[in-house]
Amino acid sequence: MAARERELKSMSNVTMMVVLAIVTMTFGAMITVFIVRSQVPKFWGHLQLPHLLWITTAILLASSGTLEVARRAVAVNNQARFFTFTAITTALGVLFLAGQITAWFQILDSGVVLARNAHSWFIFLFSGLHAIHILLGLGGLALLLVRTYRPVGGRKYQMNTRVVANGVSIFWHYLDFLWVLLFVLLLSWRR
Repeated sequence: MAARERELKSMSNVTMMVVLAIVTMTFGAMITVFIVRSQVPKFWGHLQLPHLLWITTAILLASSGTLEVARRAVAVNNQARFFTFTAITTALGVLFLAGQITAWFQILDSGVVLARNAHSWFIFLFSGLHAIHILLGLGGLALLLVRTYRPVGGRKYQMNTRVVANGVSIFWHYLDFLWVLLFVLLLSWRR
């Protein structure tokens, strides 16, 4: 059974690397466009980011911590602890998304419109695409919550749950890294 779990985990890791390579190329292309486009001064100005984005960033980083606690719990077959911390992670992910949407409305209410500041559309593009990926991660977390809602025995079931939890946690941690990178880029880029 241990050999099968290593094999499944290896296949899961390869799949996750391919997915993350695609995500990296997508965001890498957008970041490149952002940097090149910002060299043209017409309609380019610094955009004041809502302070709420600092809070949502902290929430997302906290969710990575709670997911790591959950992943370690499932590694030792502590299903109740895994469920609890996966539920906390999911709630933090939903809170992050709600904060991002609120920040979008704060930007729009500030009078910044896409036609007058080319910089502003990058916030919507970066955070919108990141939100789609967060929704995918939340889908993975929801799957894990459904799998572990009731105590379930069986070595094969537990093995499969550990493999899925590993893949979801890699994806989630990468999304945290990606958001921090995008947030720093938006904070620091001035023209």
